[in-house]
Amino acid sequence: MSKLFITLQAKGGVGKSYVSSILAQYLQDANLSVHCIDTDTTNPTLRRYKPLNCQYLNLATDHVINPRAFDELVEIVSGAPTDRHFVVDVGSNGFQPFMAYAVENDLFAVLEDLGVDVIVNSVIAGGPDVDETLSSTMAVLEHTRVSTLIWLNAHLGALEFKHRPIQHLDLFDPFKSRILGWVTLPKYAATTFGQDIEHMLKERWTFNETLERLTLMPQMRIRKAKRDLWSQLDQVFFPLPQAPSVFDARANAQRDQRRSDRRLSADRRSATRSSAWDSVSIGRGQATPRQRHKRSLTTCRPS
Repeated sequence: MSKLFITLQAKGGVGKSYVSSILAQYLQDANLSVHCIDTDTTNPTLRRYKPLNCQYLNLATDHVINPRAFDELVEIVSGAPTDRHFVVDVGSNGFQPFMAYAVENDLFAVLEDLGVDVIVNSVIAGGPDVDETLSSTMAVLEHTRVSTLIWLNAHLGALEFKHRPIQHLDLFDPFKSRILGWVTLPKYAATTFGQDIEHMLKERWTFNETLERLTLMPQMRIRKAKRDLWSQLDQVFFPLPQAPSVFDARANAQRDQRRSDRRLSADRRSATRSSAWDSVSIGRGQATPRQRHKRSLTTCRPS
C-alpha cells in the first residue's frame, strides 16, 4: 500500500514546508521510494530543496485555486507503485479549498479504497500563532477520519494554550486513537544551534547538504539536531514495516553488545557462585578448625 503524507495548515509561516522537508529526508534516509509534490501557489518552498526532486502541481487559475486541480493529485497518487511514499505540501491558501474538496468527495475513503494510506501532517506553532494553528489542527481531526501526525513548533513561542501544554489538552482526547504521534521542533539557542538551523533554512539545504558545507562545530550541531528529529520520528514510525528506522543497524549493534555484556557478566557471576558453592560443599564434608577444637575439648573432658 502506498502512503500519502499531506501537510495541511491554514496559517502561513509556521514551518509547514520545513516539516514536509524533514519527513521527506527521513523517508529518503530509510531508503524508501519518495515522491515530493509542492502545491503552494504563493510560496512553493518545498520544491527549492533540490535533492528532494520535488514536483510542482499548479492548483491556481488566474491566481484562484481551482478545486478540480486536486483531481490531478489523486490521479498521480492512485497510479503510483505500492511502495511509493508521497510527501505533499499544501500551501496555507490551499487549506480551505482542499478541506472542502476532501469532505465533498469523501477523498480519504476513496484513496483508501484505491490502496493509498493517508497521513496528515499538522503543525501547531507556539506563541501568538497557537490559537490559529490549533484551530486548523482541530478542523483536520474533526472533519477527517485519517491518522494525523502533529508537529509542535516551539520556535515562535511557548507550546501551551490557556496555561496548559498543547499535548495535555482535553481537546485531543476524542482523537487519541487517530493521532499517530507528536514531533517537537525545539527552540534552539539563537547564537549557536538557532543560527545554524536558520542558515540551513535560508539556503533551502537539506541536512546532508548542510553537513557537507559547514565547518566542524556547526556540523556537529546540525548532526545533533538531525539525530534528535530522526529519533522522534523513529518513535512514531518504528512499528511500521514500510518505514524502518534509519538508525536500526546502529541500535541493533548496541543492543547486541549490551546483551553480550550481560551474558558475560552473568557467566562471571555464575562462575563466582560455583566456586563459592564448591568451597562450601567441600567444607560440608569436613570438620572446621573450630569443630575439631570443640571435639578435642569434649574428648578431653573427664567423665
